[in-house]
Amino acid sequence: MPTAAKLISAIILAVIGWLCAEMVKPLMEEGQELPYLSPTCAAVGFFVGWMYLGPRADKGQGSVGANAGTTILVQVIVTLFIFAFSEMISNSLRKRYDGPIEALQDIFVIGYETVLEFTTAEIAATAILGGFIASTSAFYAARKWG
Repeated sequence: MPTAAKLISAIILAVIGWLCAEMVKPLMEEGQELPYLSPTCAAVGFFVGWMYLGPRADKGQGSVGANAGTTILVQVIVTLFIFAFSEMISNSLRKRYDGPIEALQDIFVIGYETVLEFTTAEIAATAILGGFIASTSAFYAARKWG
């Protein structure tokens, strides 16, 4: 059921996902094409806002700060999983794994290396501030229109 809290949180988290993706692009290797980075991060933000933060705000579960922190954590984990899984499939097609278990284990290694390589203070601050804005706005929308 569409609600104001779901819509507000989904839009704000999609924008935050897009902004963080744009902040990551200069940190990537030169010549690496990233046509799907920003849209994918925005889609994950929209999905997390709609399915995770919006319903929690509608029901009044948790505090604004707790929901902001867990929402950003969920968004980061889902985004990392998508890109690590994509990298694993790419490596798998090049026959770099001996078996399926090794390929599945490599998802976590790729995700961990990505976090270490691309986490900066600016990106973390943008994500945390955006999470608080999304959470506060969702709770306000749920109270006002819900």
